[in-house]
Amino acid sequence: MKSIKILLGVVTMMLAGSAFVGCTDDVKFGDPALDKPTSSEATKDTVFSNAEYARQFLVGIYSRQYYGLPYVNTSALPHSCNPYAGKFDALTDCWQMGWTGSAIFGQYYQGALSSTTLRADGLDGPLFGFDNEHVWEAVRAGNIFLENIDNVPGMTDAEKGRLKAEARCLIAARMWDCFQHYGGIPIIDHALEVSETTQEFPRRSVEECIDYMVGLLDEAIADPNFPWVTADPVTMSGRWTRAGARALKAKILQMAASPIFNPKDGQPYYQGASEDVLPYIMYTDASKYQERWDRFYKACEEFFQDWEANGWYAIVQAEKKTDRYYRLAYRKAYALRESTEILHSVRHQGYDSYSAGRYCWHSWYTASVPRNLYWPTEEYVELFPWSNGDPFDWDKAWDYVYNENGTLKYTSSGTPNASARGLNSMFIRGTETALSQLLINVTYTRDPRLYEECIVNGMQKHLDWTTAATSGDIWELWAGGTDGLKGVTAQTDMFGTGYGYNKYYMGDGTTSSGDNQRYQTQWVYLSLNEMYLMYAEALLKKSTPDIQKACEMVDVVRARVGLGGLKQRVFGNKAYSDPVYTEVRNAGKIFESTALLDEILNERARELGLQNIRWFDMIRNRRTDWMTKQLHRLEMHRLKQNAKGEWVVSDTQWTNGDKKDDASSRQPHYFTYERKPIDGITRALWGEDPQSNNVRKWLLTPFPQAEVNKGYGIIQNPGW
Repeated sequence: MKSIKILLGVVTMMLAGSAFVGCTDDVKFGDPALDKPTSSEATKDTVFSNAEYARQFLVGIYSRQYYGLPYVNTSALPHSCNPYAGKFDALTDCWQMGWTGSAIFGQYYQGALSSTTLRADGLDGPLFGFDNEHVWEAVRAGNIFLENIDNVPGMTDAEKGRLKAEARCLIAARMWDCFQHYGGIPIIDHALEVSETTQEFPRRSVEECIDYMVGLLDEAIADPNFPWVTADPVTMSGRWTRAGARALKAKILQMAASPIFNPKDGQPYYQGASEDVLPYIMYTDASKYQERWDRFYKACEEFFQDWEANGWYAIVQAEKKTDRYYRLAYRKAYALRESTEILHSVRHQGYDSYSAGRYCWHSWYTASVPRNLYWPTEEYVELFPWSNGDPFDWDKAWDYVYNENGTLKYTSSGTPNASARGLNSMFIRGTETALSQLLINVTYTRDPRLYEECIVNGMQKHLDWTTAATSGDIWELWAGGTDGLKGVTAQTDMFGTGYGYNKYYMGDGTTSSGDNQRYQTQWVYLSLNEMYLMYAEALLKKSTPDIQKACEMVDVVRARVGLGGLKQRVFGNKAYSDPVYTEVRNAGKIFESTALLDEILNERARELGLQNIRWFDMIRNRRTDWMTKQLHRLEMHRLKQNAKGEWVVSDTQWTNGDKKDDASSRQPHYFTYERKPIDGITRALWGEDPQSNNVRKWLLTPFPQAEVNKGYGIIQNPGW
């Protein structure tokens, strides 16, 4: 008998106390007996004999959606929700996990992950499990809904059409969540019954999976009752719409066209992969390479044509052209449920009350409980340009502060050099005054998104949601500072790389206050800013590349935070016909790219930080070089004048130190700087040959060997 245990898992519609919901309906109906073979038909008759029960059944499927912020330690929720597992972002070159209690450290950084990894509590497997993410429960429930909704009385055909479109999106999204980690997966296109346990449900090819998911979305999009935007975008936010369906279709086709599944040379990502596994890890017909990119381009075109005709969605703009208002606009775009930028989102139920047992995304990132340690790397911080859009250059900024022999440069007045483009001004710049211990006339000198993605030295801890005013104490991230303390040099606690994360956090290091208070922490699944950047890539990769329009799409996103355009600020005002844009990088290697594609990928990292984007960009573009390169941290030491007037290193606190004790003390803004390798917690792949199979195998996740052994048709990914 073929076992399909994972596919016949119990479909339990969440009760009112469920983990997280994707819409605003109250879930009052529960039916844990849905799969009981002795009464399944009677149970279905009960559910689908009442319009309200049927609606609540669909809401239960919404509760099975992917939520990308690990927040609670329980086996009742998807594995990826557990902080003991961790976020994919910490496997990229942009973030480093500093907590050794996570699977990121134990399985990935140490290179221990295998197809047989299994701990009693299930926390040591892949970050996204094949059999413990509620994917198959959601897929089966969606099929049950589609097969029965037409029989529901008291519901108009128009409503049935809309709800069926939503169900198709839910099925496609859950399959997509799994597919992008594993490649080809089983396709379950109807509600399985216990009598089908003797059948095989094998892996399906990449092509079959892509076409099936896109087919579901096309059916949804074509339904005349499926709205572009919900009837009430505020109270019904989180519902699938035609806009979300079009965006997901484009995202699926983007990955389908990318090198991981669509290699231009027809060769698999893993050298020597067996012929048997090839259809499940790639398209096997290389002659259609360009056709797949054009299909992605067409999906982007269709999205924006629909957008032009129906509107509503828009990039959230700053009310005033200042660094704080630019930053606030960016924050509102991803953090507020009423944002016009979000195409689809998923929310945890209720508001974060900092109860660690209920929602520990925030409470596990505090000075007292430092576990969600997603430290930004120096490499990531350096991706953020100066506030006008000019690229940040560490070497040039270093030259303003240091002489060639490494000694400090001083001004004619005897203070350390604080030139506008030097290291002493790389985060903030202000003026000392006799009227305040804090600097006044402070400007934030880098891309405003840096201060939302990361916590950096000198920035104030609060940003007002209305006035965009910054307030509160400054973050002291130098060695020995009030917040950095010993962790900066020891590479521990909240700021082990000299930086902290701020995206989706917006906290102040405590459990009693923070800008996140009284706001739901929603997961942005799809958004308009991502669509602009996808469109830019499609314009670059289509049969007849449009370099100018590709740059203009990126510039839409950059302009929202006041940055100059790519042509002017990055490519030296070269004509769009100049080969500088299409200059090939890493020619002949598995991770070959071009100058403009690299810039688009970097813009995605800046704009969509901690949203899994960098991880999947790494996977789909086979950027094994990102996996193997040594990453760095920033170590800063405070400079303070001694009794002789000399500037000397002083690893001391200010807010909890001389600011309290000495009224004449002013906010520190002179430091020493070292860009050091991260060597406290290292990764097994650092220093490996990025071309080797030992590295390449990590591009796709291993299936549990136990599922392979059940014999229902799972073929293991190569290298595992």
